[in-house]
Amino acid sequence: MVKIKGFLLTLATACMFGLGAVLGKMASSVLNPLLVTFLNFAVGGGLLLIFLLVRRIALFKRLERRDWLNLLLLVVFGTTLPACCVLYGLALTSAIKAGFLMQMQGISSVLFAVLFLRERLNWKQVGGMLLLLLGSLFVVMKTTQTSILSAFNLGDVLVILGAIGFGYAILPAKALTGKIDSLPLTVWKLLISALMILPFLAFQPGVWPTQLPPLLLWLLPVYIISNFCIGYVTQQEGLKYLQAWESATTMQSTPIFSTLFAMLLLGDSLSTLQLVGGIIVLAGGCVIALGGANLSRKPLTRTSQVAPTGQEI
Repeated sequence: MVKIKGFLLTLATACMFGLGAVLGKMASSVLNPLLVTFLNFAVGGGLLLIFLLVRRIALFKRLERRDWLNLLLLVVFGTTLPACCVLYGLALTSAIKAGFLMQMQGISSVLFAVLFLRERLNWKQVGGMLLLLLGSLFVVMKTTQTSILSAFNLGDVLVILGAIGFGYAILPAKALTGKIDSLPLTVWKLLISALMILPFLAFQPGVWPTQLPPLLLWLLPVYIISNFCIGYVTQQEGLKYLQAWESATTMQSTPIFSTLFAMLLLGDSLSTLQLVGGIIVLAGGCVIALGGANLSRKPLTRTSQVAPTGQEI
């Protein structure tokens, strides 16, 4: 039951992030992407802070030096920079294509986990991930005549860089599991990220709009609450019950949700190839779940610390 709870929490995260790919595309096409990122962090962090104060949940906790370093790495390289890259990229590429490119988050998470968390994968997990990628590719292509690389642009590169950064975040986030509760950790991530972005807004003229478009009156609240409140919390909570590779591979379902929301909100249609791709993705998830019994993990030592370069200091 503990594993099921972890998978459900992570699946909810994938749903929120799938919705976020579509809402982020819509928001960044109307507002400056850097402003959208700042509002996401500031308002999302503020709402969670109010919730903590009402529930009288402690925001501060005695952390060791390496825990503060992990928090800083999580904020800078696993939150702020990736979010900016993704939102700038969404302004230059399609939401459905971005949903597939964000799969690099899962792949990079697994690679980081294998290299630096000493986690090991068997061939069943590798095969399941390949099925997930293949199925997601079909979902994005729509027809066999479409080449996903034919329209590769700067937006795609930015989304990939952001996805790699989010994949890296699993290292410091996993190290902080058990050291600080998920809600206070999310508040720290969001508010510190907002403070980091704020000075850059001052150097961009015309960032603040004189009149807020009516579309944003419902879009921004839904986007902020779903991605930067619910999504971040469920992701961190899921890490309590899952190993890093399990969390990363479950997040491979994000393109399914982004495609569904793109159909609902942007009017995209589902082709036969996309339907086949969805079935393949589900099959890949089953293969990964059934093969998890053979996975083993060597934990980090008490004196080790994850650095951005992948070294332990």
